[in-house]
Amino acid sequence: MDGTDDQTVHQDDRVRVRQGEIAIGRPLSWDVYDDSGQLLLSKGYIILNERQQRRLLDEGLRSTARFSLPSGHTVADGTAEVSGNPFITIDQLTMRLEGILGLVHQRSTAVAPERRIRKLGRAIQALCDYDADASLGAAHLKHDTSYPFRHSIHTALLCELVARRLNWPPLNRLSVICAALSCNVAMTELQAELVEQAEPLNDSQWDAIQLHPQRGYEMLHATGVSDQLWLQVVIQHHECINGRGYPAGVRGDEMVPEARLLGLADRYHAMVTGRSYRNGMLVKNALRRIFLDVGQEVGSSLAQMFIKELGIYPPGSVVRLVNGETAVVIRRKGELAGPMLACIANSKGEHYAQPLHRDSSEQEQYAIGSVHPSPGPLPFSLSQLWGY
Repeated sequence: MDGTDDQTVHQDDRVRVRQGEIAIGRPLSWDVYDDSGQLLLSKGYIILNERQQRRLLDEGLRSTARFSLPSGHTVADGTAEVSGNPFITIDQLTMRLEGILGLVHQRSTAVAPERRIRKLGRAIQALCDYDADASLGAAHLKHDTSYPFRHSIHTALLCELVARRLNWPPLNRLSVICAALSCNVAMTELQAELVEQAEPLNDSQWDAIQLHPQRGYEMLHATGVSDQLWLQVVIQHHECINGRGYPAGVRGDEMVPEARLLGLADRYHAMVTGRSYRNGMLVKNALRRIFLDVGQEVGSSLAQMFIKELGIYPPGSVVRLVNGETAVVIRRKGELAGPMLACIANSKGEHYAQPLHRDSSEQEQYAIGSVHPSPGPLPFSLSQLWGY
């Protein structure tokens, strides 16, 4: 980590340790402090029993300023390198983002949210360098962290991958990623409510949604964000080229291309992500809607490039093979070759003892027959499916 600011634990940087962040037998990913700032346990300490776990849950504070990454993963100004397990990295990025956006809510300029979010953005870029297919798989299948923050991380990953295909410069891509990470800062609590709400929006919820791009822009600007492209993408990410978007109803070339991409990635991820009251949309149906409906709002050429980057069967798609097996797509092999698969169940629906990796192009029986919704909780972790 660079700079002394990240080595100092500020009172405002601390958040409570929560259930699910620590487990018996696993090393801590960060130092843990008590309310007075005294160190309770150091990063790397393995929780030995329930008593230690309960004490940390009752008394423990972790610092959002300290971002612990998997072994070999470093983030520095201008560079970021990733190695190890990308799914663990995504979990840690998600936790870090939650802490940073909490500071933005406090309108705090002392902790430099712009610099911190840029670091996360560079980590996103490094993650896409390291394993783009695992990143896409997480965007489709990883549902075990708080929705507002994982949605932002996954949307940022989608933006980076498509922006690369569009050959946008790295700094432009970084501004888009930062916008993706922060564009919903004014409605994170409402997002968490809506993911559980089956009823139609009430008037106050609708007003908050309509106003959140403007409010998010104001919050980020107030905490020192000076990147004009980043801010413009935040305020425009729900606008449409046909003028039917919000908050200002801009149209055509008044809308920057980077905002069109963020709006597209944001909507796609929302479509394929399930809610407490419904399953996520099938990937093939979401991609069809992108082309037919959203293409009219962001431009058909951008919609085509989005679909081309993900492919017919994006990593994370659940498919049924010609031989009846159920599998998860884990690797793309190019536009003309069938993807690599991790088979999880036989033709009778019985789970295998471990994932069976198959090449869908290798034998006719391994060819993909149809796309299916995710069959509830998968019998294997994403790390197992991708071989980490």
